[in-house]
Amino acid sequence: MKYTIAATLAAILFLSGCGYKLGEIRPTPMRSVRSLSVPTFKNNTYESRIEVMFADTLVKRLQQDGSYNIVNSDQADAILNCTITNIDRSAQRSVQNNVLATSEFGLIVKVLYTVIDQNTGATLMSGTVLGTTSFFSGNDLQTIERQALANAAADLANNITAQVAEGW
Repeated sequence: MKYTIAATLAAILFLSGCGYKLGEIRPTPMRSVRSLSVPTFKNNTYESRIEVMFADTLVKRLQQDGSYNIVNSDQADAILNCTITNIDRSAQRSVQNNVLATSEFGLIVKVLYTVIDQNTGATLMSGTVLGTTSFFSGNDLQTIERQALANAAADLANNITAQVAEGW
């Protein structure tokens, strides 16, 4: 009996000093923000009709994270504005017997984001985030690349959510 109490106390003391914290850990500038609005992305590239897809993917990821309530802009504490600034495609792998033909492409989407306080108009956070993916060439390269953009949007949403909700 004495040993189990002593072991339980030792375990509690040992585990209490590990530095873990339950609950949310928001970045310092975002401590007062409880609700966010995510308007449609702005697109400064030549890729058409991707703005809504990227915004929807980010909203779904922020809802999964649960750190902020996603609401309309008139009800939000802050607005998360995002601008797609660059989409870069590069050859990752060539065909085995033909170095001029590409079998795998890399896709990098670069987005500039700013979080603006709705009450004061001050910029709470800003930064640049990348979303990356790769895709293989096939008969219909445009369709394959469009599907790869959805994967890059998911990676980008994960990265923005990590910065806005956790600070890294």
